[in-house]
Amino acid sequence: MERFTPERLKLLQDLEASLNGSRRALLALDLAAIEQGTREQVGLVLEMQRLCERTLRSETAPQQEIAEEIRRSEEAVLQAARVQAALLARAQRKLRILANMLAGPSLNYRCLFVKPNAPAAVVYDTQGGV
Repeated sequence: MERFTPERLKLLQDLEASLNGSRRALLALDLAAIEQGTREQVGLVLEMQRLCERTLRSETAPQQEIAEEIRRSEEAVLQAARVQAALLARAQRKLRILANMLAGPSLNYRCLFVKPNAPAAVVYDTQGGV
């Protein structure tokens, strides 16, 4: 099985860069960039699968330096994927909390102001009534 090709190395490096970009997008809560990164990553994984299918048929010996680079790149992609998964889980928890807050009892959050020179317990709405 041939898995040590320069094409595979390039795809792994692109996938690592895409995962790092998605990490930045997740931290910035940039939904458009998150979606774009996800589409890019799906495309790269599909291309890697096609490459694996093509290279399974060939029987060339791997070059040692490319094999080492690919192993390092695979480890970097794995680490980036772990970070991405953790960030996605964190974002999912935050969204679940927000959804629960929004689904809770309806409260009226009108602006409340303390009436000047009055006891702190007296508040009035924006129209000035008590």
